[in-house]
Amino acid sequence: MTIQSYVGSNTTIKGGLECPEDFLIEGCVEGSLRSSGTIVVGKDAVVRGDIVAREVAISGNLTGTIRCSERLEIFNSAKIVGTVQAPIVKMESGARMNARIIMSQSPAEQQLVSHSSEDSPPSLISAQN
Repeated sequence: MTIQSYVGSNTTIKGGLECPEDFLIEGCVEGSLRSSGTIVVGKDAVVRGDIVAREVAISGNLTGTIRCSERLEIFNSAKIVGTVQAPIVKMESGARMNARIIMSQSPAEQQLVSHSSEDSPPSLISAQN
Protein backbone atom coordinates (compact mmCIF):
# COMPACT_ATOMS: atom_id res chain seq x y z
CA MET A 1 0.00 0.00 0.00
CA THR A 2 1.26 3.46 -0.92
CA ILE A 3 -0.32 6.36 0.94
CA GLN A 4 -1.47 8.99 -1.57
CA SER A 5 -3.13 11.50 0.76
CA TYR A 6 -2.49 12.55 4.34
CA VAL A 7 -4.24 14.49 7.12
CA GLY A 8 -1.52 15.62 9.53
CA SER A 9 -1.54 15.47 13.32
CA ASN A 10 -2.05 19.23 13.70
CA THR A 11 -5.00 19.26 11.29
CA THR A 12 -8.73 19.23 12.07
CA ILE A 13 -11.19 18.72 9.22
CA LYS A 14 -14.90 19.37 9.69
CA GLY A 15 -16.85 17.87 6.82
CA GLY A 16 -16.54 14.98 4.41
CA LEU A 17 -13.35 13.77 2.80
CA GLU A 18 -13.32 11.58 -0.31
CA CYS A 19 -10.25 10.17 -2.03
CA PRO A 20 -10.02 7.42 -4.66
CA GLU A 21 -6.60 6.28 -3.35
CA ASP A 22 -5.24 5.12 -0.01
CA PHE A 23 -4.98 7.77 2.68
CA LEU A 24 -3.75 8.24 6.24
CA ILE A 25 -5.47 10.20 9.01
CA GLU A 26 -3.20 11.37 11.84
CA GLY A 27 -5.29 14.38 12.93
CA CYS A 28 -8.97 14.94 13.72
CA VAL A 29 -11.83 14.48 11.27
CA GLU A 30 -15.44 15.33 12.09
CA GLY A 31 -17.34 13.99 9.11
CA SER A 32 -17.41 11.13 6.65
CA LEU A 33 -14.38 9.49 5.02
CA ARG A 34 -14.72 7.60 1.72
CA SER A 35 -12.16 5.77 -0.41
CA SER A 36 -12.12 3.03 -3.00
CA GLY A 37 -8.75 2.08 -1.49
CA THR A 38 -7.52 1.82 2.10
CA ILE A 39 -8.08 4.30 4.93
CA VAL A 40 -5.57 4.22 7.80
CA VAL A 41 -6.52 5.91 11.10
CA GLY A 42 -3.27 6.57 12.97
CA LYS A 43 -2.62 5.99 16.67
CA ASP A 44 -3.28 9.60 17.76
CA ALA A 45 -6.07 10.26 15.25
CA VAL A 46 -9.68 10.99 16.22
CA VAL A 47 -12.52 10.40 13.77
CA ARG A 48 -16.14 11.29 14.55
CA GLY A 49 -18.17 10.14 11.58
CA ASP A 50 -18.52 7.34 9.08
CA ILE A 51 -15.79 5.52 7.14
CA VAL A 52 -16.51 3.68 3.88
CA ALA A 53 -13.59 1.98 2.10
CA ARG A 54 -12.31 -1.24 0.60
CA GLU A 55 -10.01 -1.74 3.60
CA VAL A 56 -9.66 0.12 6.91
CA ALA A 57 -6.86 -0.07 9.48
CA ILE A 58 -7.51 1.61 12.85
CA SER A 59 -5.00 2.46 15.56
CA GLY A 60 -6.71 5.60 16.88
CA ASN A 61 -10.20 6.58 18.09
CA LEU A 62 -13.35 6.32 16.01
CA THR A 63 -16.93 7.12 16.92
CA GLY A 64 -19.31 6.26 14.09
CA THR A 65 -19.81 3.57 11.46
CA ILE A 66 -17.14 1.67 9.54
CA ARG A 67 -18.12 -0.14 6.32
CA CYS A 68 -15.43 -2.16 4.54
CA SER A 69 -16.00 -4.17 1.40
CA GLU A 70 -12.94 -6.38 2.08
CA ARG A 71 -11.20 -6.11 5.47
CA LEU A 72 -11.01 -4.23 8.78
CA GLU A 73 -7.86 -4.38 10.91
CA ILE A 74 -8.05 -3.06 14.48
CA PHE A 75 -4.73 -2.51 16.26
CA ASN A 76 -4.13 -2.71 20.02
CA SER A 77 -4.26 1.08 20.56
CA ALA A 78 -7.65 1.46 18.81
CA LYS A 79 -10.90 2.48 20.45
CA ILE A 80 -14.10 2.12 18.41
CA VAL A 81 -17.64 3.11 19.39
CA GLY A 82 -20.47 2.56 16.89
CA THR A 83 -21.15 0.02 14.14
CA VAL A 84 -18.67 -2.09 12.20
CA GLN A 85 -19.48 -3.85 8.94
CA ALA A 86 -16.83 -5.93 7.19
CA PRO A 87 -16.55 -9.48 5.84
CA ILE A 88 -13.15 -9.92 7.57
CA VAL A 89 -12.23 -8.38 10.94
CA LYS A 90 -8.82 -8.78 12.57
CA MET A 91 -8.52 -7.38 16.11
CA GLU A 92 -5.33 -7.27 18.17
CA SER A 93 -5.19 -7.94 21.89
CA GLY A 94 -5.74 -4.71 23.82
CA ALA A 95 -8.01 -3.03 21.26
CA ARG A 96 -11.27 -1.72 22.69
CA MET A 97 -14.61 -1.78 20.94
CA ASN A 98 -18.14 -0.87 21.98
CA ALA A 99 -19.82 -1.64 18.69
CA ARG A 100 -22.36 -3.60 16.76
CA ILE A 101 -20.49 -5.94 14.40
CA ILE A 102 -21.97 -7.08 11.09
CA MET A 103 -19.89 -9.58 9.13
CA SER A 104 -20.98 -10.63 5.68
CA GLN A 105 -19.45 -11.99 2.50
CA SER A 106 -22.14 -11.42 -0.13
CA PRO A 107 -23.14 -7.97 -1.41
CA ALA A 108 -26.81 -8.85 -0.80
CA GLU A 109 -26.05 -9.26 2.92
CA GLN A 110 -24.06 -6.04 3.15
CA GLN A 111 -27.07 -3.83 3.79
CA LEU A 112 -26.73 -2.31 7.24
CA VAL A 113 -29.43 -3.59 9.54
CA SER A 114 -31.22 -0.66 11.14
CA HIS A 115 -30.47 -0.24 14.82
CA SER A 116 -33.67 -0.10 16.79
CA SER A 117 -33.87 2.04 19.92
CA GLU A 118 -35.30 -1.06 21.59
CA ASP A 119 -32.05 -2.96 21.02
CA SER A 120 -29.83 -3.11 24.05
CA PRO A 121 -26.58 -1.15 23.71
CA PRO A 122 -23.48 -3.23 22.99
CA SER A 123 -21.15 -3.91 25.88
CA LEU A 124 -17.47 -2.95 25.86
CA ILE A 125 -15.37 -5.68 24.31
CA SER A 126 -11.65 -5.70 24.94
CA ALA A 127 -9.49 -8.14 23.01
CA GLN A 128 -7.37 -10.08 25.47
CA ASN A 129 -5.13 -13.11 25.19
